[in-house]
Amino acid sequence: MHVAVVSYKLRLFGINSLKEKRSVLKKLINEMRTKFNISVCEAGYTDSKNWSQLGVAIVSSAQTVLDAIVEDVTTMIENTEGLEVVEVEREGW
Repeated sequence: MHVAVVSYKLRLFGINSLKEKRSVLKKLINEMRTKFNISVCEAGYTDSKNWSQLGVAIVSSAQTVLDAIVEDVTTMIENTEGLEVVEVEREGW
């Protein structure tokens, strides 16, 4: 069994309120949960409307599958309009 924990530090653009930020992030988080069957949460910068941190946990039976899912999740976040991935930290076991 292989596990990856990934933290994404995000910069958000065009957000005018925390309510709008949470709406954008909630949509992204729900899409990631549905598409990849992973655990995702907003893990930091909860009181900032321009910054966010997402925590992602993935479990797989094969390392190659795990690496592919992490790459696909990263691509999905990078392709989300209004977000910029500033930093990615990954741990794996």
